[in-house]
Amino acid sequence: MGKTDVGHLVGMGCTYLTSELVLLFLYVGVIALWHAFDDRRLAGRAAGILVLIGVVNLPIIHYSVEWWNTLHQGSTRMQQSIDPAMRSPLRWSILGFLLLSATLTLMRMRNLILLMEKRRPWVSELILKRGRK
Repeated sequence: MGKTDVGHLVGMGCTYLTSELVLLFLYVGVIALWHAFDDRRLAGRAAGILVLIGVVNLPIIHYSVEWWNTLHQGSTRMQQSIDPAMRSPLRWSILGFLLLSATLTLMRMRNLILLMEKRRPWVSELILKRGRK
């Protein structure tokens, strides 16, 4: 039986884990870069540039299962080879996750806009209108 410790997997070519580790480092780097600046607009631009650089890693992670067959089976890509008992819950879970992500993203964007524009008259009017209801 072969070794299965993480050092062996990363060192001997489990590309999926290695590329996920790179993605984790990029994520931590974006957070660190965001907090390194006092000016939020400048921090957003700098973090955005790092995110754009990190996007290159996404196709590598996605296709690593197909390019290098180290430990994982090939992807099924929602083909009919998925057991019908699993296909429907998988699709509903994907749809639910996408809807939740979109909702939370829009709520966060609304809060950031209100926070950035808090001294504008339209924000005060909006708060007064909601207070009357």
